Amino acid sequence: MLTSDTQDVRRLHQHLRTVFFKNENFTRVHSIIEENIVDALAAREAGDLAETRGVAVLGCSGAGKTASVLHSLSELGFERTKVGDRERPYLLVRLSANASLKAVSADCLAEIGWRARMQDSARSIWQEVTHYMRELNTFILVLDEIQHVRTTGANDKAALRDFLKSLVQPSQNMVVPIVVGMEEFREVLVSDEQLRRRYDQVHVRALSPVEDLKETVQTLDRYASKAGLSLDSSVMSRDFAERLLHASKYAFGEMYSICVAAIRRTLLDGSATIELSHFQEAYNRRADCVPALNPFIATDFQNLKPTDQAIDPNKRAV
Repeated sequence: MLTSDTQDVRRLHQHLRTVFFKNENFTRVHSIIEENIVDALAAREAGDLAETRGVAVLGCSGAGKTASVLHSLSELGFERTKVGDRERPYLLVRLSANASLKAVSADCLAEIGWRARMQDSARSIWQEVTHYMRELNTFILVLDEIQHVRTTGANDKAALRDFLKSLVQPSQNMVVPIVVGMEEFREVLVSDEQLRRRYDQVHVRALSPVEDLKETVQTLDRYASKAGLSLDSSVMSRDFAERLLHASKYAFGEMYSICVAAIRRTLLDGSATIELSHFQEAYNRRADCVPALNPFIATDFQNLKPTDQAIDPNKRAV
């Protein structure tokens, strides 16, 4: 049975997972999104059916792409909604791996709250989507995991390129599309000159072991402060920052996730100070790896590859 103290820690942990601190990547993402949305709103208010511009936010896994997009929309006054709300200014649609045009249309319809029928065509499903978007005053369409488009066949890929271009073309159903995904999608984006010209690209950069060491410790300190914790000297050194960056695969979102996991270990231990050992334990609970493959323990952690997670068959996570 969970104690009340443990439940409090879990509630605080869930809260920390929703906390967002701005960084340089967010600033660039927000700047492009704000400009395109403001321009589109101005055209809409003027009754001008001018072409909108889409935004492609690309970067490595765990870089904080989607979080940056959602926080940017929030700052612009567009809050998250759910199925059943009378107005949904934007839809966040996470694409399935089978990213055919029909599947993408069905994913959009599912986010609105309806299931596509097997016998329906991609065209008819999308007509339903546009109908409901008008009813819900949907103005922004966020397509997450857009890299799945790259794995489709030639015909589907061509249809999806035409679909992405159609989203920004002048019409009564005009929306601002924001596509979010891995860098691989750029291959699709630049394969069609018209598509490339219609979408502004923002590449979320990886963290640098040279430039971002100070920000790494500052980020940990911000999250620790939210939990009422202080930092031990063992997590304020250059060596620790380098280990945290490496463990995070140099992705901001992953770094934040590890920091929050370590804070949780600290709170469960009843400690008021977060130490290196909390990071060691948090990482081990994730990877269940031998000490030599734990970047917070290993002497030669720089030589560990992100995929190195040899499992000790005699050890089980608790």
